[in-house]
Parts: sequence; structure tokens; C-alpha cells
Amino acid sequence: MKDSDWQILYELYKTPNITKVANRLYITQPSLTKRLQSMEEEFKIKIVTRTTKGVEFTKSGEMLAEKAGQYIAFMQKIRKELRALQDDTKDVIVIGASYTYSKYILTDILYQYSKEHPNVLFEVQNEQSNLLFRKACDGVVDVAFVQGDYEGEVVQNKVDESQAYLLTKHPVELSELRDMERIDYKTNDRSREMMELWWRENFDDEVPEGMSAGYVDVSWQLVSKGLGYTCCFLSEGYDLRHDLAKQPMFYKDGSSVTRSTWFAYRKKKNMAKSLQQFIKYVNENIVIQK
Repeated sequence: MKDSDWQILYELYKTPNITKVANRLYITQPSLTKRLQSMEEEFKIKIVTRTTKGVEFTKSGEMLAEKAGQYIAFMQKIRKELRALQDDTKDVIVIGASYTYSKYILTDILYQYSKEHPNVLFEVQNEQSNLLFRKACDGVVDVAFVQGDYEGEVVQNKVDESQAYLLTKHPVELSELRDMERIDYKTNDRSREMMELWWRENFDDEVPEGMSAGYVDVSWQLVSKGLGYTCCFLSEGYDLRHDLAKQPMFYKDGSSVTRSTWFAYRKKKNMAKSLQQFIKYVNENIVIQK
């Protein structure tokens, strides 16, 4: 069971409606249903049954959902206690960020900030952007860098605009993609939906199944070895560190397939000074000024 699975159970038990919970967690209904099925297979039980009013939890499902609430509270307590054990002269800021943003952008931001603020420690949580946005709304993380557009009661300032590219070892025509292996990787539902829309518009067909590389940088390595193609978002001037052919992706109406990255956080009356300073730093130095 992943942390996100426990969150799904917890939210669905509070609101037994798959559509509402999927929207709240910023995932698609098919993805949520698939996760439920995986949980049922893992525990070899029936968790919910569908009704005209939504879903009903079985007795086994109710027990598991109650444990989900306990697990989430337990993990939050552990994180809080672990932070308290750290040097009490330092403040801790909890940041949510996607794997790629953390690896290629966030580390430089934190390095530069830490040079001027040595008494601040950072706890970085890497998850898919839809889950991180929910955590930002709920106050589980202090701030989050999320990729894709979401709606919620948090401040959102744009920090990046990324163009989608088709990546291949050598330049190819779009018509050649049908005969090539597709290399997918773990990404959030919003990004996946944009890629799938581009494919359907250009090929009038559903996205073909392909190999899974896990993370996007692994897919680049596989492409560089000539094993297929992948599609991903890249910031302007970004160095792939691989000698790959890049072809920008456009929808049929000629508009670019682009994705925004947002700096999200809740406004609090009693916000710690260290957090206020970090938010101010990001807003003044990282956020794209209008």
C-alpha cells in the first residue's frame, strides 16, 4: 500500500462518491477505481460496492478505511516528532515537489537560499503533483511546487512554463511513431491527459501501450539507446544531458502543448517568520513576474 492509497481510502470513507473524491485528489476516476481494485487484490477482500447513490463500504472495507485514518494521523505524528528531534535552533520548512522539479530545479533554489539562511532546514516530499496540491490545501506541506493547473484555496504563483517535446534518438516524422516503441514514465494525471489529447488529435486513436521506465530521466536514457520514443515537458534552455532529437508538440489548432509549474501555499495568520521569509524569497526571485 502506498501513502496515496491510504489517502484514497480515507477520503472515500468520508465522502463515498468516486467522482467527488477523484476531483478532490486531482486524479481521474479510472485511476482511482484502478487503485481500489489493486488494494482489493492485495488484501484479497471486497472494499466497496457501487450503488446508485455512490459506494458503500463492506465490513472489511470499513475496517481498512478506519485504519487509513489512523495511519495518516500516525505518519503525521512521526514526521512532527522527528522534526522536533532535530537541532531546535533551526526551523524546518516542509516542501512538496515532484521528482523532476526537485532533481533539476529545486535543489539549486534550496542551495542558494541556505547560503543566506543557514538556520533553516528543509524536508522535501516527492509525490505526484495532484497529491502535493491536495497536501498544500490541507496544510500537510508548508509550500508546494506543482506541475499542472489545479483549483483550490491556496495562493498560486507561476514559476515555470514548459513546452512538451517528442524525444527520439534521431529525427523522425510523426507518421513513424506508430511503428516505434513508446516509453512511458510516472507522471501526474493532468500531464498525462495533455499528452493523450495530443496523440488522439494527431493519430485519431488511443495512446498505444509501451514500456514503463519509472522516472522520466530513465526514459531519456532508453531513448538515447534507440529503444523508442518518449514525450515530456522541458523548460526553456533545459539541458537533457543526452544527444536526442527534440520536436515541439502542438495541438491541431496550432497551439503549443505547454504545462505551468506553480508555487502554492496557504495564507496563515500565525505563519512562522522563517516560512514568511522563504515565501518572500521565492516570490521575488523565482516566480515569473507579470
